[in-house]
Amino acid sequence: MNGMDRFEQERQALIHERNLLQNKLQDNESYGLDHAMNDAIGELSGYDQHPADIATEMYERSKDISLREHDLVRLEQVETALSHFVNATYGICDRCHQPIERLRLSAEPAALLCIRCEEKKDHKTQPHDRPVEEEVLYPPFARTNLDFADQTGFDGEDTWQAVAAMNNRHGDPESSIDDELYAEGGGYVDELDQISNVQYKAQLPD
Repeated sequence: MNGMDRFEQERQALIHERNLLQNKLQDNESYGLDHAMNDAIGELSGYDQHPADIATEMYERSKDISLREHDLVRLEQVETALSHFVNATYGICDRCHQPIERLRLSAEPAALLCIRCEEKKDHKTQPHDRPVEEEVLYPPFARTNLDFADQTGFDGEDTWQAVAAMNNRHGDPESSIDDELYAEGGGYVDELDQISNVQYKAQLPD
């Protein structure tokens, strides 16, 4: 008798759950995330929309992302557990390599750790499908911070400072932005560029 036969009930439960998760993701088009948000709300473009104007849509979108993430993580757990049947290692703890409690497998067929090892496990789950931008966002402005380079161009840090300054008032004690952001001349490369037309006309002879 194959040693895996005693886990046939758990295997069938895993197959059933896998099919349910796959069908759910397919039927609801990954919670609608297979389509762009602009298509869902009937907008030709989202660039001219302030986040507050589409707050409800943004909330629903973020909720759909979380629901899909939950299903994808669970689907991966189920498929990993099923792969242990192929290797004839189902029911053996991945860490201590001791048999997993039968009651635990009955309650959670996708369990890969025994109760003792599960209690020691760090339960932080690494999200799937992180935005590709995160690969270049740390450290900040790593590719475009040219302060120490031999150039005087308007770099990535200057761009962020210019945009951040739009929502803040220089010298305002309640401002959320540090005045150090203005130390580079407000985005001007040369100090002469900061001279306004009023100042220029004032120094002209009468």
